[in-house]
Amino acid sequence: MKILLVTGGTTSERRISLMSAKQVKKGLEESGHQVRLFDFKKGSAQLKNLVKDFDVVFPLIHGKQGEDGSLYKTLQKLGTPFVGCKPEATKKAFDKILSNNMFDQEKLPRPKWKIVKNIDDIKKFGFPCVLKAASGGSSREVAILHSEKNTKKKLVRKILSLKDRFFVEQLINGTEITIGVFSNHALPVIEIIPPVGGWFDYQNKYSGQSREIVGAPSVDEKTKKLAQQIALKIHKKFNLSPYSRTDFIVLDNTPYVLEVNPPCGVGLTSQSLFPKAAAAIGLTFPKLLDKIVKLAYENKQV
Repeated sequence: MKILLVTGGTTSERRISLMSAKQVKKGLEESGHQVRLFDFKKGSAQLKNLVKDFDVVFPLIHGKQGEDGSLYKTLQKLGTPFVGCKPEATKKAFDKILSNNMFDQEKLPRPKWKIVKNIDDIKKFGFPCVLKAASGGSSREVAILHSEKNTKKKLVRKILSLKDRFFVEQLINGTEITIGVFSNHALPVIEIIPPVGGWFDYQNKYSGQSREIVGAPSVDEKTKKLAQQIALKIHKKFNLSPYSRTDFIVLDNTPYVLEVNPPCGVGLTSQSLFPKAAAAIGLTFPKLLDKIVKLAYENKQV
């Protein structure tokens, strides 16, 4: 098929988007598809002129432009099949406050959390905690606060100055795992081990310094199955087909939900977690991409 990869854009995650597109292009070409890249910073007008010449559009825009549903809305209007879910589904998943409310409604295990507007609100919540922007991505708009002293960090001021909404959640020290869901099936659990003294932030995600172990050997089988069931439930509840990824912290055999990543928020680079989990069940990167675009064409999500 003829595939148009929409990449780049103007968000803080532009570099990762371009990196993903380069590797996805190679993988799709290995599967026999014709692929063209389109940098979304050129605008929607140029995109509209292009899509009619392609069988499937594959958005790889991380951050607000892709994950907030606006690009999906545009593609839906244009009528060409595209990889991704309905715009309202990704919007709810991407907004961490909206998704937290859904987790609470479903009575899923979650760290204690609260919406905040300023440093005083954070102090009232207590420490240790994690400050997050509702529409942040790739752990860029996240600050770990062990004490009141940490609220003086530049990163905290930077986050609170964004045009966004914010919340804090209780910092839980446990085993970090992530679970991808593809075509309504939970993939193997991956355990994430950041460098000593670090955490799975933007740098460690893409530098290759973290260890990601398929099978999560530090977590017992019962807990892994429960986490897979929760990831699948979240995937279906949000209607995130064809794929999503949910992150957890496991403490005392309880998988606490941290967040869910909609299709545009699921990384597709050689360092990415979702392709590693797919490879564990025999789906090589080219095979995975081939299945993704064929599903999009067959289901015609328009």
